[in-house]
Amino acid sequence: MIKSMEKLKVRLDQNLHRSEKSVALPLQLLQIEETIQTYRQVCQTLHKKISEGLQGGGKGTDGQSIERRLKKTLDFSLGQSLSEQGRLLGKQSTSSCLGQVLQEAGGVCTAMGQNLVQYEVSMEQLVVQELDNILKTDLPTIQKERKQLDQLVLELDTAKARLHAARQEDLSQGGPLTAAKVDKLVEDLDGMTRKVDQARDSLATDMMSFLAKDAELAGLIAKFLNFKLELHSSIAEQVLVTQPKVETILRSKRGFPIFGSSLSSHLASFPLPSGIAYPIQLCVTRLVMLGLEEEGLFRLAAGSSKVKRLRAELEAGLASLPSLETADHHVLTATIKSYLRELPEPLMGAELYQDWLQAGQLEGETDRFDAIWNLLQCEQLPKENYRNIQYLFRFLHEVSRLEERNKMSASNLAIVITPNVIWECEAVHDPMDMMVGSALAQVVELIITQYEWFFQNDASLPWDHLLPTTPLGLYQPPLPPSTNANAPTTMERKGKGKKAPPPPSTPNVTSSSPHSPLTPATHRHKTANQPPSHAPPSPPQSTPSLYPALPPSAFPIPAPRSSKPAVPTKPVGMLSQDRSAKEKETTQL
Repeated sequence: MIKSMEKLKVRLDQNLHRSEKSVALPLQLLQIEETIQTYRQVCQTLHKKISEGLQGGGKGTDGQSIERRLKKTLDFSLGQSLSEQGRLLGKQSTSSCLGQVLQEAGGVCTAMGQNLVQYEVSMEQLVVQELDNILKTDLPTIQKERKQLDQLVLELDTAKARLHAARQEDLSQGGPLTAAKVDKLVEDLDGMTRKVDQARDSLATDMMSFLAKDAELAGLIAKFLNFKLELHSSIAEQVLVTQPKVETILRSKRGFPIFGSSLSSHLASFPLPSGIAYPIQLCVTRLVMLGLEEEGLFRLAAGSSKVKRLRAELEAGLASLPSLETADHHVLTATIKSYLRELPEPLMGAELYQDWLQAGQLEGETDRFDAIWNLLQCEQLPKENYRNIQYLFRFLHEVSRLEERNKMSASNLAIVITPNVIWECEAVHDPMDMMVGSALAQVVELIITQYEWFFQNDASLPWDHLLPTTPLGLYQPPLPPSTNANAPTTMERKGKGKKAPPPPSTPNVTSSSPHSPLTPATHRHKTANQPPSHAPPSPPQSTPSLYPALPPSAFPIPAPRSSKPAVPTKPVGMLSQDRSAKEKETTQL
């Protein structure tokens, strides 16, 4: 009774502008909520109008019955309603796939008045059923969560009011009892704040997930048009004229969902000029902006509600660099791992699992370097995978360089990243086998540590190079640059790197710091005919380049890997491991 009176008092004070009311949703979520309300109105109108269009079913098919049903046709009204609802959605969101499809469908339905009887007899009930499920399941869930959030916000304001009153009492009276009461109310306020945040994140996730169904709703209208095309040959011409327009609109929403789609499909659906998967480049760019000194990158877990919200934002096509201002380091790294883990095929090649495993089990330093080099140049590794591997491992290399601050060495990064980039599609080995996991982690660790050696022929462009400035839902790809007929194919680019050439016969390796990655410029083999210089020998001037000059806006194609530089020395830790292994073999012999 007392709590109810306190809530009533808070409401009266808020209505009389005597106290500040907590904000339930920020401006962006309020706009999304308004859009969902429009979706609700559209779905309700669609459900009502389509049901009304089927009211004449089962009333006979003789001449007089058909004539009466033709006189009561609602097809024209339905067409007008579809167009109106499509325009209403278009006002809320110009990129709404459903709104555009509704307008096209309305134009077709308006011209179908004389064929309404056949439409009523043959109309597929699946359209009405799906709309009914949305109206009775999805939208009520969102509405219920909104009411719960409002209730929690009211309780939060009540807790603030009680805390304010207790502090006033403490100032006026003092004493240990009032101080303890203030502490208790502070704890209650913190707990209520957490509940409000969780409820807000849950509501935002459901609302964005509903927005992600825009193409699915538009697909219902597309099925409805396809069904009309099959059953009404008399209007086939008009439907065939409209159908390509509908398909064009649907293709504008291709590429969703992003998580779970193949890398090649994602890059083909959104012709990103950088060639990097959008979730990876977006999160990496934001991480670089935040700084890489955060302890436990890729290792510490993030809040599940935050990760789900960012993922729903990506799937809804609303994520962009400005929208990630509230995301912390661990939410971004968890999103990267989730995207990599849900790829249908591992980033480092579905057919190369055994080869990566064998490379990690090699004991000789030169053999392991050669094996990894050749696998990176293998034709079975698609070029889009190679480009994303180069981008990802460049970032991991930068993270490992700050291991003294973020406590994430190359070894630690390899432990958490390896299961997300290399796995066995057809399980043969036990996934809990420590020997297998250790061998694969050694491969990843070596690529991270020696990134500058393995990818020395690839350009290191800015992290946000050609990153779209708008969300994918509004992204319009730029016009493709003029292509050159002499551009090398994948076979030409990688054919020369199947087998890495051996290093020079007289190595002279310099020492390195155990905490800094080795670069090719400081570790080169020298021959008797070469002067003692740290710079690599320049390529022969007479050798023509396979690669023509590209415009500055295009992503540079990696240079031909026709020759492999000398193997650099490994860090002290890896050298000590090899030395211990050799001593153990000698003892056994």
